Amino acid sequence: QHPLDNTYASKFLDRYLEVLDNLHMHFLQSDVEEFDGYRKTLDELTERQGDIKPSLRIFSRFLERIEQRVDYVDELLKTEKFEFAGDDRYNLDRRKTARPKDLEEARQIWRQHLRYEILQEKLAKEKPADIADKITRRYARLLKTLKEYDNEDILELYLSALAHAYDPHSDYMGKSALESFNISMKLALFGIGALLRSEDDYCKIVSLVPEGPAEKSKSLKPNDRIIAVAQGSGDPVDVVGMKLNKVVEMIRGEKGTKVTLTTIPADAPDPSVRRTVNLIRDEIKLEDQEAKAKIIDLPPENGKSLR
Repeated sequence: QHPLDNTYASKFLDRYLEVLDNLHMHFLQSDVEEFDGYRKTLDELTERQGDIKPSLRIFSRFLERIEQRVDYVDELLKTEKFEFAGDDRYNLDRRKTARPKDLEEARQIWRQHLRYEILQEKLAKEKPADIADKITRRYARLLKTLKEYDNEDILELYLSALAHAYDPHSDYMGKSALESFNISMKLALFGIGALLRSEDDYCKIVSLVPEGPAEKSKSLKPNDRIIAVAQGSGDPVDVVGMKLNKVVEMIRGEKGTKVTLTTIPADAPDPSVRRTVNLIRDEIKLEDQEAKAKIIDLPPENGKSLR
């Protein structure tokens, strides 16, 4: 019931900064001070001009800080040997802590958090030789994921922050999120009936839905990798390195329409082998995700039955 004015523009900015960096580990105080001018302009830019450039500018700075952190962690893992013989303390929950005043202070925080991550792996009995490799891959995966964000993904974060300024339980759903929400409500979708995941830049088949087009084709199986997708009689589009949700959008479609997948079969004797599979999309029922109810009558006890 409140208009989007300077008061709510300020809340909007704070929520967006928190969405990106809720542990106050990446944005410097100078970054926040630089963005403070938006507290008096976000209402005008958003509501009356439809201008979302602030979201892109702030996200770009966030990505820059993430890149700096990943580079610094890589350097530490290669050059420093971490010891845990002293009496040390690290605050994991920095949500109420001031943001680092400069890059040097941010690096101190990143170094402490890295020590914590290494200690966690040591306590989990990971081999010392494997710890650095595991953490390096974890940070590389984080950076790759954030670099794959497109304008639609950023807009979803940005407008959800605006919604949270009014109500913490309201979100803005982009096209992909809305489609996934509707599927979860209807427990049905139109596609080929395959559960997919991203692995080493490839879209890999995890499992097939019984009686779905993919299973009925007898040409697809778990661990096959999808490298291209074509619509109808169109040309194949290379999907290696593409975000998983984008590949999924390309494979889903209207019932009765054709989609063609180019795959590297899991059992291929040579990774250069390619297989082309033509499928007709159909409705896939997600019955295993249905909520279920059951009434249980227990045997009488003391003359009374219990339902």
